[in-house]
Amino acid sequence: MNNFEELLVLAEELMQQKMGNCFSDLQRTVLLTTLQGNRITYDQIAEECGYSPKYLKQDIAPKLWQLLSEVLDTKITKSNIKSILEKKMSDQPQIAESSLSASFSPISSSPVDLSTVVSVSEKGNILLVDDQPENLKLLSDLLEEQGYEVQQAINGVIALQVITIGCPDVVLLDIHMPQLDGYTVCQKLKANSQTKDIPVIFVSALDEAWDKVKAFSVGGSDYITKPFKTVEVLARVENQLKVRHLQLQVQSLQQELKKKNYQLQQALQKLQSIDYQGFSASSN
Repeated sequence: MNNFEELLVLAEELMQQKMGNCFSDLQRTVLLTTLQGNRITYDQIAEECGYSPKYLKQDIAPKLWQLLSEVLDTKITKSNIKSILEKKMSDQPQIAESSLSASFSPISSSPVDLSTVVSVSEKGNILLVDDQPENLKLLSDLLEEQGYEVQQAINGVIALQVITIGCPDVVLLDIHMPQLDGYTVCQKLKANSQTKDIPVIFVSALDEAWDKVKAFSVGGSDYITKPFKTVEVLARVENQLKVRHLQLQVQSLQQELKKKNYQLQQALQKLQSIDYQGFSASSN
């Protein structure tokens, strides 16, 4: 782990201690890039990660510096964050390596790294996929206000990359997009054993019965027609989260049952072995 990564980990540890949560993947990318001193612009970061530059400059970055200001009890900017974290590091030089490895995956030294850990809020992690930045911004603001952790992807290719890093709890997916349309993205998710159980809610301006039938036929869990109503989006997202939570509970119980059955089989085999040995001894 290099110095930049150590500073990033320190910042996240301090935030967990004071605020009880983690940076989002995009916030972490912005912070790491700043600590490295790379002359990469917000526009470049947004393009690389598939986000709207306006969203990053007017929403993500200001919130990040404000959050760090609260965590570190001083005014934080791009120009002073590195020196302040270095001072904090010198004040507490020993950070348990085991703690770091348990909480964070290794981060590449490249300025923009999509393989950072995806933080998940207690309420739920939602991935929005839409090629229209204004739609992403609208849905993101709506869901974040309700306490959800929100990720964005501006096309299907980026969406699949994001999902391989960390599976979201629910995907809100547009249909008409360049490169990969929503139907294809959903089919790829359902064909993968690691992602097949993620609920997919299609959000589309297409309102024909055929479009909805196709959405469900490729594995969609629900369908919202644009222009959507706020209460409808929230209700359908919450419903899919409840279903997903129940699925995970069932899977956990099934795994526990398999474990108990295996332990029971082992105990029976051991008992049978003891009985056989006792019978052989008495026969002799």
